Amino acid sequence: MVSKDKVIWSEGMFLRPQHFQQLERHMLHAAQQRATAVQGFFWGFSQLALDRDALAIGKVVLTQAQGVMPDGTPFDFSHPDAAPAAFEVPARTHDARVMLAVPRVRPGASDVIYEGEEDTLARYLVHEAEVEDTGSMALEPALMQLGRLRLRLMLEDDLTEDWLGLGVARVTERRADNRVVLDEGYVAPWLAAGEHPVLRGFVNELQGLLDARSEALAARLSQPGRGGVSEVSDFMLLETVNRYLGALWHARQSPAQHPERLFHDWLMLACDLSTFTSAVRRPGVLPEYVHDDLQGSFTPLMNELRRSLSAVLEQRALQIPLQDRGQGVRVAQIQDAELLQTAGFVLAVHADLAVETVRARFPAQVKIGPVERIRDLVHLQLPGVAVRALPVAPRQIPYSAGHVYFELDKGGEFWKQLERTGALALHLAGDFPGLTMEFWALRD
Repeated sequence: MVSKDKVIWSEGMFLRPQHFQQLERHMLHAAQQRATAVQGFFWGFSQLALDRDALAIGKVVLTQAQGVMPDGTPFDFSHPDAAPAAFEVPARTHDARVMLAVPRVRPGASDVIYEGEEDTLARYLVHEAEVEDTGSMALEPALMQLGRLRLRLMLEDDLTEDWLGLGVARVTERRADNRVVLDEGYVAPWLAAGEHPVLRGFVNELQGLLDARSEALAARLSQPGRGGVSEVSDFMLLETVNRYLGALWHARQSPAQHPERLFHDWLMLACDLSTFTSAVRRPGVLPEYVHDDLQGSFTPLMNELRRSLSAVLEQRALQIPLQDRGQGVRVAQIQDAELLQTAGFVLAVHADLAVETVRARFPAQVKIGPVERIRDLVHLQLPGVAVRALPVAPRQIPYSAGHVYFELDKGGEFWKQLERTGALALHLAGDFPGLTMEFWALRD
């Protein structure tokens, strides 16, 4: 194993190339240790560009790339001389990743070659370049030997233990006409989420979904006649949505944000939303963050977020207006026929009487039925739709002190007639000073 310890310098020592090589190893190791401590997933691309025209002739060509290899080796090229050679995709290639690879550091082996040799595992190829002296403009440029990283493109299956690399693209197929088809949804290991078109598209899509849900919830909460558990639930969901809208806004303003940070925030959002949108009120199977497979990490997470933010959130309690028609008659028009079949119906009654008095007198003196039958119910003293006093207020509607809550019985013949017409009439006889009534439909 190659030592990465610090070089000890002393006066009068005889300098050899190994001193500077060891200094370089020590400095690179220290930089990598610091980067790992700050961000565990420090490797990946910050820039990557492919020649799309080369795909038509069966080749993968990189025109630009910048990033860090998994061992901490940085790379940066935008000139053809520094780019790896074009890679010809073999025939009958299907669902295979093309990797940008570099030889591993090998203890005791030379890292440098002076001529291009395909079979060698040296990491650097020597080339000459004139370098300016930035300390004094009077000096002439010096001709120096520099080492260029020997990058190479290859299929993932050909990546042996002597190489390490980063996924550049996923080849879906090479067609009979030699055209290479890439998976456009593939996301290479990336360092700046806002700089990748797929991840940037996810950010924009998610912000749109959150914006739409926030507007819908805010509009619902501004409606009159709401309260109880259903209003609290909507308020808590709106609070959650608005909080993550802030996180998405920041992500759009900070394109250098790491994908792992995005994944963390979105995973928290998915878990929060499951409280409101999942039947079991808990998150299901959670995806794992794999930096080398961002497509496999973000795709299921985005699918879950789309499901949660597109779910129809029905109002659990809907107040139906009671219109006073005079002579003790009130009418409620139920527009949704499905409510009459699936929902429960409750009357909240308040009067300037003792609660027990209202509880005892109201069921005997109220007549409820279809609008066209209310006259017969009153004059012929027919029972109509029965009501039953509830011991406590239903949790879906707001509790008000001094109110008595009565549930309507949906089992009789008159209710079947109501299901056909949707118009309910209520007649209350007797003296109930200060009477107020609210009519609620409650979904299960």
